Amino acid sequence: MKDAARHIIHEIYSDVLFELAQENGQVAEVLEDMEAVAKVFEAEPEFLNLLTFNHLKEDDKCAILKRVFGGRINELTLNFLCVLARHNRLGFLFGICDRYELLMEQLRNIQHFEVTLSKTPDERELEKIKQDLRDAVGTEVKLSVQVDPDILGGIVIRKGDTVIDNSVRTLLSRAVKTVINRSKEKSQKPNKQ
Repeated sequence: MKDAARHIIHEIYSDVLFELAQENGQVAEVLEDMEAVAKVFEAEPEFLNLLTFNHLKEDDKCAILKRVFGGRINELTLNFLCVLARHNRLGFLFGICDRYELLMEQLRNIQHFEVTLSKTPDERELEKIKQDLRDAVGTEVKLSVQVDPDILGGIVIRKGDTVIDNSVRTLLSRAVKTVINRSKEKSQKPNKQ
């Protein structure tokens, strides 16, 4: 299936689920359930394969889901999984879950930032970065952390097309360029004697 069609499926199903969860006041709970089910499918790919097997009846797929997840996740999520099973869409759960999370973050005005550091940060450093970004943008933030030893130190922050590069490597590069430019300017000025 092409990416565009896959994206449309993710969008349609996640939007409907999100709307239903909002109406029932269960937005966060449904996301937790979806993430838990996705982890089960990720850990047990054979289980997901069984549920996406075309020769298994839709009612049987739903019965298996109810047996495994009944009482462990809320009814809305369980019914949604049965709808996916009946339409042979359980294989799309991961993308639906990602899109649903995005919708929840938009609802809560959570901003995404990608930060690059030279080494893996500890919890205290991560919380300091989050707090600084929260203070700067005035909303909750979610970080995606990359580690790149080549930046030597400091931080590179990305939000969409905007990049703030305060890495040691970039600062050193700027300093070297400044020294070179000043040296050229001095050499081009006539000596007064």
